[in-house]
Amino acid sequence: MKTRILMLGLLCSFWLISCNKDDDKNSSNGSSEFISSTDVDVISDDVSQIVELESDQTASNRLTSATENFLGNCAQVTTSVSGNIVTRTIDFGTSNCTLNNGNTVRGKIILTFTNDWDATTRTINYSFENFYHNDNHVEGNRNVVKTILPSGHPQTTISLDMTVTTPSNAVYTVTGNRVREFAEGYGNNILADNVFLVHGNWTTTLPNGNTHSHSVNEESPLRIIYSCDQTVGRRRFEIVSGIATITRNNNTAVINYGDGQCDGVGTISINGGAAITFTLRR
Repeated sequence: MKTRILMLGLLCSFWLISCNKDDDKNSSNGSSEFISSTDVDVISDDVSQIVELESDQTASNRLTSATENFLGNCAQVTTSVSGNIVTRTIDFGTSNCTLNNGNTVRGKIILTFTNDWDATTRTINYSFENFYHNDNHVEGNRNVVKTILPSGHPQTTISLDMTVTTPSNAVYTVTGNRVREFAEGYGNNILADNVFLVHGNWTTTLPNGNTHSHSVNEESPLRIIYSCDQTVGRRRFEIVSGIATITRNNNTAVINYGDGQCDGVGTISINGGAAITFTLRR
């Protein structure tokens, strides 16, 4: 996502005993190519954003403003209705195009849901067809339960079941659940004031069989905003606060993403040790 998100390479610099560069050299095909579990999270976040935006009744109208639309001018959106079942296909084409946050995509995401637009809770199912994110092949069937909160903002519970294959055939899988609340800026088609709160539990399995388990409590969710970067047509997510716990083998890292400021400063504590301050990588 090219954002200030702590990447696995930074964690490995602290976990010298457990990492041993295994994740670099033990890909499914012996390649040295490596993407982190956070990179896989970024794919999930982008897909979730697309599904949330495109599951509304007026979703296709969002393409009229390329500078402030998350999709930019990448996609062609088609909708068909059979009875009360809506099928919406977001087609990014066969060559890479760039989303508003700088990531590239191609292929299709296909959504199915009922047209009960006024329901408080709706379930959206979606699948991928030759879909690639930053040249990583994404497969799997997933669903999102979308609930309208008393504030009028949507909250989505995302059931994760996704496989990511790198260009050199290293395979990553992610399972679990993430809850994503659209906390501020919903409904005005302005990306710059969007704020999301994310919590949940999910696990990424790396090509060598190692796993990274992520846990974010509802009491201290990740606060994700756009407004740190004001470049129109190039919005990027930034995590500015919240606490995440990542477990790998017998080691646990607790990451505090800061106090809500756009300063990129956070802390990490390994296995209960003293907190170490770091600057998050763009």
